[in-house]
Amino acid sequence: MTTAEYNYYRAAATLSLIPDEENPIFLFSQTYKELLLAIANGLIDARQLAKVELRNRGLDTKTGTWIGWQEEKSILEVVS
Repeated sequence: MTTAEYNYYRAAATLSLIPDEENPIFLFSQTYKELLLAIANGLIDARQLAKVELRNRGLDTKTGTWIGWQEEKSILEVVS
């Protein structure tokens, strides 16, 4: 995220233009410090975890379109 993007989202938060749960600058605000450190140091792949969460919700990982509940095997394929 660039400084300009951050400033935009900060201003949007201050003016209540974007709900906090949709504002990316608050994405990790409730995350435990040890998890943040693991993400920051490449020990946890946050992108992969987001893909798995989308699949767990029955959503396509590219568009967010509903694709239904998949077999556990297909969810694990997202992780590979």
